[in-house]
Amino acid sequence: MVESVLARDPRAAARVLTLIDNCDPLAREILKRLYSRTGRARVVGVTGSAGSGKSTLIARMTEELRRCKKAVGILTIDPTSPFTGGALLGDRLRMREHFLDESVFIRSLATRGGHDGLSGCLCAAVQVLDAMGKDYVLIETIGIGQDQIGIAGLADTVLVIVTPESGDEVQGLKAGILEIADLLVINKADRPGAEELFLNLGNLIGDTGVPPFKTSALNGEGVSALIDGIEKHRAEFAASGNHRQRSLDISRAQVLASVGDQLMVKVQRKLGEREIARWAQQIADKTVDPYTAAEKILGKMGL
Repeated sequence: MVESVLARDPRAAARVLTLIDNCDPLAREILKRLYSRTGRARVVGVTGSAGSGKSTLIARMTEELRRCKKAVGILTIDPTSPFTGGALLGDRLRMREHFLDESVFIRSLATRGGHDGLSGCLCAAVQVLDAMGKDYVLIETIGIGQDQIGIAGLADTVLVIVTPESGDEVQGLKAGILEIADLLVINKADRPGAEELFLNLGNLIGDTGVPPFKTSALNGEGVSALIDGIEKHRAEFAASGNHRQRSLDISRAQVLASVGDQLMVKVQRKLGEREIARWAQQIADKTVDPYTAAEKILGKMGL
């Protein structure tokens, strides 16, 4: 399977991602062998509120990147169904024009086990697509609000998407998600109010060094300039010497995510479903609080 992934076989990559999603021990052995072949892809996080057109913009970016002969991996983080535990997969349907392109790999990941609107297996999924030779890996967060700062610990470049309809939401950007933005994108720029928003954001971000871009995912306007902006950010970031710190931050996020995933699997296996159900019943009956329960469970495991 390792050889097949390195040979850019999409079916092998899909199988590995399924193993990762299922917390199969085989996945960890595969990832160990793939890791030395990672670090070449440009990892771009795309975040912003729901309805800002992230999926359509990613589809347009992919179209432009393919025009430039770049291989692209797309990871969309979809909400987890509270009933089945599966992803709702809506975003992947909006990218269907790329399904038949062998140089584009698209995968939806459920948020289960993740934080900040991200999937618990996202780090590993990025590594698989990186190892299979993707020049770009585009990550779309689910758009749950302006607190999705987790993507900054995973991506080389973070795009924050706003629209002319954002209204008062834009005023709160500096207190939250704007602080993780490498590039600020005003999407749906063909709509009324886009130019005014562009000017207002220019005043808001001031000397932060975050460049604003205008795009229309509907007709592809401004997408080529946005790709150029991503390339420029990568070059400037590498030249500034800050790239080393970002790499360390991403590595830190990866090791903590791996520890968390492995610890959760071990806890669940050690307790068993019957013991977990017993604790859940006690918490539901208010005979114990979840914090004390967690302390006792970890204590039994010597942690």
